[in-house]
Amino acid sequence: MNATDAALEALAAANRPEQFTIMEQAMRLLTASPAVTHLAVRGSFAAGTSDRLSDVDLVVGVRQADYAMFATAHNALIAARLGQLLPAWPDTIVPDLGGLGFVHLLVHRHMLYQLDLYLAPAGRVDRIMTVTRGRLLYTAPGHTSAPDSHPQVDAFIAAGRQTPPSCTDLLVEVLVLAWLIRKRIVRGQQFMAYKEAHQLTAAARGLARTALSPHTAYLGWYHLEDELGRTPIGRACLCDLAELAAAPPIPTQASLARTLATALRLARRAAPDAVADMQQAIDAYMHYLDLR
Repeated sequence: MNATDAALEALAAANRPEQFTIMEQAMRLLTASPAVTHLAVRGSFAAGTSDRLSDVDLVVGVRQADYAMFATAHNALIAARLGQLLPAWPDTIVPDLGGLGFVHLLVHRHMLYQLDLYLAPAGRVDRIMTVTRGRLLYTAPGHTSAPDSHPQVDAFIAAGRQTPPSCTDLLVEVLVLAWLIRKRIVRGQQFMAYKEAHQLTAAARGLARTALSPHTAYLGWYHLEDELGRTPIGRACLCDLAELAAAPPIPTQASLARTLATALRLARRAAPDAVADMQQAIDAYMHYLDLR
């Protein structure tokens, strides 16, 4: 290798997006598990359209016999080995592809990055790759084809989709959505920012309902004033929700900062224990989000 080639190679290495390092680390961690049969990348990295704000979006094929165990334990695994900042958020945005999706926010080299994992039963990976135009990165040695359907796995996935979120789940959802909205604003993706801002307000409403009137959480906005207006804390939360609803429909960085502050104020009123349990993580998150 001559001096010019060496200099170009060094320049390319210096400008290599950090997401590739995260992808490599995630691959090493996940493929070390005997439960994992496939690993594939989808989204912008598979399409070749990624940028330095792109999330790392992986499909993880899991043996049917190990699916429930792996889906339950993977959050602790990511937290212990990849620098996860918040508990994983069960992804309600990703389409139903026959598995369960999770969003992880990771701290890597003093920056915050997003890792999306879609945990799929092994027999559904080929179909998911076709639908999402993903790229297969790994197949376990000796793996043979598996049936597409498995009653116990299907029941576990259905239960995961139908289980009502806890206050902690909804608090994490608010924080993850604010992170997503910030990326949309930077990229100029106004309509996606609009959609996710509405979802953030709905998550804050769900948090207030779940904490203060859990038996009516399924009602959404219906009878909200009647149910929450019975207590001083509930009435204060209604004022917070009115403030969130009055925010600009297409958020700016300044309005997102106000929205997040209001949502966290509501969370401290309605679910102080959930906020206290995550306070250090929230403080770190606010540092990395940096909405100044």
